[in-house]
Amino acid sequence: MENTPVNVQLVGKENGDYLILFPDLDIPVKVNQNLYLKMKQSHDYRFINFLQQDSKTMTA
Repeated sequence: MENTPVNVQLVGKENGDYLILFPDLDIPVKVNQNLYLKMKQSHDYRFINFLQQDSKTMTA
C-alpha cells in the first residue's frame, strides 16, 4: 500500500523559520530551514504553491 503525499502550503517566513500550513490545522507550523529542506525533498509532502513560487523567481 502506497501513502499519498500530504498537501502543505508555505505561507511565510518568520525570523529565519518557515511557516507551513497543514490540512485541518488553523495555524501554520513553524519549522527551521533544515526541516523545511528535508520536507521539500520528501515524497511524503507536496507543496501546493512551491512550483508557482519557483517559476516567479526563475523569470524575474
